[in-house]
Amino acid sequence: TLAEYIDSAKNPELSAEKQMYNYILATDNVLKRCLSFPMYKFVYQYLIYGFSELGANLVVDYMVRLPYLEYLNADSNQIQEMNDISESYNRVKIGCKAPDIQSVTVEDKDFNLNDINEKYVVILFWSYSCPHCRDLVSEIGRFAKNHKDFAIVTVNVSGEFKKVKRLLKKSHLSESYNLYELKGWRSEIVDNYAVDTTPSMFLLDQNKVIIAKPFDIEEIVNILEL
Repeated sequence: TLAEYIDSAKNPELSAEKQMYNYILATDNVLKRCLSFPMYKFVYQYLIYGFSELGANLVVDYMVRLPYLEYLNADSNQIQEMNDISESYNRVKIGCKAPDIQSVTVEDKDFNLNDINEKYVVILFWSYSCPHCRDLVSEIGRFAKNHKDFAIVTVNVSGEFKKVKRLLKKSHLSESYNLYELKGWRSEIVDNYAVDTTPSMFLLDQNKVIIAKPFDIEEIVNILEL
């Protein structure tokens, strides 16, 4: 599988920078073997999402230049499609300022990400139909209760409004910033953050710079202990 192939490129004897170049070589080898645009697009999205989650900025920087696409004889629409994908990931790399979010909470209150003053901000994109998402909502509620220097922003992209609001209340997140996107997966926020799967999390510092894309609460705790 793709995951196994990329994992095989890990070499504990390499420095961090050389490891990034090893990943780039592995990425080259995979993309060169894509014989059609649909295959290239799938592999490209899979890899850039994975490296973005890992915080492998050097690899992501390389991938957004769209190598090898010319060999596929892609038309102008396909090229624009890939440009849109690469640009969306370029906006949310670790170390970048997080895209602003202006919306309305489930309590019908105006929300602006840049108005938050806490030391850290966790943004969670989730779907009600996803069991792991619902578990994570509950976990992050318990986390928030014991970490007052964190602001929690939840962005629901799929689910019945009443059920979403009920779960948020049950998870003690009523005082967090909870957004319900009426346009779901087609919302501007989802697009700006290049979210294509749920759950997806972003950890920001006080300046709203993305410092991590954690998989779970435990990873957030580990990051803070470094």
